[in-house]
Amino acid sequence: MTRVLIVDDSLCTRHVVADRLRASGLEVAGEAADGAQAVSLTHRLRPDVVLMDVLMPKMDGLEATRRIMDEVPTPVVIFSAYKDKKEAFKTLDALAAGALEVCAKPGSDDEDNRDAWNTLVMTIRAASQVPVTRLSRGTKTKPCAISAPKSSVVRSKARGLGRRIVVIGASTGGPSAVREILSRLPADFPAPVFVAVHCGMKLSSTLAEWLDRSCALPVQQARHRQPFLETTSGIFTAPAGHHLRLTRGRMWLQDAPKSEGCSPSVNELFRSAADVYRDRVIGVLLTGMGTDGAEGLKRIREHGGTTLVQDHQSCVVFGMPSAAISLGAAEYIVPLADIPRLLIRLVNQPKRVSSGSLGTNR
Repeated sequence: MTRVLIVDDSLCTRHVVADRLRASGLEVAGEAADGAQAVSLTHRLRPDVVLMDVLMPKMDGLEATRRIMDEVPTPVVIFSAYKDKKEAFKTLDALAAGALEVCAKPGSDDEDNRDAWNTLVMTIRAASQVPVTRLSRGTKTKPCAISAPKSSVVRSKARGLGRRIVVIGASTGGPSAVREILSRLPADFPAPVFVAVHCGMKLSSTLAEWLDRSCALPVQQARHRQPFLETTSGIFTAPAGHHLRLTRGRMWLQDAPKSEGCSPSVNELFRSAADVYRDRVIGVLLTGMGTDGAEGLKRIREHGGTTLVQDHQSCVVFGMPSAAISLGAAEYIVPLADIPRLLIRLVNQPKRVSSGSLGTNR
């Protein structure tokens, strides 16, 4: 049975959550009222998952996540109310510090409440199966021991030769993986980048601004019917609740049915890019649970585009890349730290490059 440590400064919230988790067949290993208690109890109780609030006294959820991942690596699921931008930023920072996933605290609406509890329980069970480790130095932690050296970025010397577009998809562990890639692209990266990450509605509205703080390229949330050029330098994120589709020189947003689990859908972004831009598309599928993006990546490859997936060792969850590999959709299997260099080479060369030491060329 999955054992959960509940961390929240509200006694009432802790009791409600404990009752719900027990009713769903999970075991409550303990409760903590702040981040400092969370770190101490994680050492002592060794839960399978830590369910972590963000804004708390003494030590907040961000610092507690950093400490846990450094001292006693344990799957952490962030439990957030997204009250304001400050909490949203801290939530995204916690994901970058090693938390696996974010779940919204249930609201008052009965249907939304039921869906939120079901999502929470499913996420906790999935997180309990993810192995986590610390980095050797212990100063900056991620769920997997990923080497991400801050080497100088390769500057483009043949701007616009490739006339390509880049599409990126991710889910669990995605925000930090996406930031790792985008923050290492130069300001003169000669191609637009479109990103679809599975995250909650309130977190999605802050994602572009959070990424923009770390990137040389401008980052913005995509707008319906927004124009772009193949030579545009910029990053566009898909908003939650909508599918982002690309037509010739324009972005389109379509409301996603509530019944769909993936919103935005990576498959929808990838398929639309492949159908319009064909061999000029570079598709990148990163860490995440499920199979979203695998079919779309396959279509990119079938149309002559270039396809990359994150390798197993650097993924938080290998589900989405693994699904793409099983379909024969992955041309390159690349460690996260090496994806930026490969992208820079690909967009600046009209012909394919050999992966060499960067990854496995399928």
